[in-house]
Amino acid sequence: MNKLDLGTRLRALRSERGLSLSQLEAATKISSSFLSLVESGKSDITISRLVRLADFFDVELSDLVEGSRVERRPYEVIRDGEGSVLTSTAEGLATRFLGHQRWQLSPRLTDYEVGATLEIAGGGDGAVREIFHHRELFIYVVTGSFEITVRGEPVAISRGDAILIRDGADRVVNTGRRPGRLLIVGVTTGA
Repeated sequence: MNKLDLGTRLRALRSERGLSLSQLEAATKISSSFLSLVESGKSDITISRLVRLADFFDVELSDLVEGSRVERRPYEVIRDGEGSVLTSTAEGLATRFLGHQRWQLSPRLTDYEVGATLEIAGGGDGAVREIFHHRELFIYVVTGSFEITVRGEPVAISRGDAILIRDGADRVVNTGRRPGRLLIVGVTTGA
C-alpha cells in the first residue's frame, strides 16, 4: 500500500471532521508530530495505531487501506496477489485484505514474524481487536503455531486448527519457530 495514499485518506477524514492534529492526538493518544508524518507519507504506521484511528473515525480499516468504493456488486472476485497489503514492521505483521467493498464478511490473510505479538488495545473487553474489528471472528491457522488470548484465557492453536471468537480477542502471539499465517474472517452481526 502506498503510504501517501493512506496519509491522504487520514488527512481527508481529519479535515472532514474539522479536527486539528492536536485534537486528534488528544482523542487517540497518538502524537500530532507522528500523525503529521503519516499524513504526509513520510512514516509508516503500526496496525494497532491504524485500528485506533479507524475506531475514532468510525470507519472500516479497509476503507483506510483501500479507500471507499462506489460500485457495489453482488459478488467480488479476489485474484491471487490482489488486495491491499498493510505492513507493520514494528509489530512483525503484514495483512492482505481479501476484499474491497463493505461486506459483513471481512476476510484477510495476516503473516506474523517469529515472536510477533499483537496486543489488542482495550484489553479484555475487546474494544479494539487487531484487525479483529468485528463481533464474530473465524481464525484459521494456515501455517505456524499461535496463542490467542480471549477474555484472559490463552488458547493454543496450530496449522490446520481454527477458532471461532465472539466479541474479539485480547492478544495474538506467533509462538512457533517460523513465520506463521492466519486467515481471519470477521463478521459484523447487526448494527
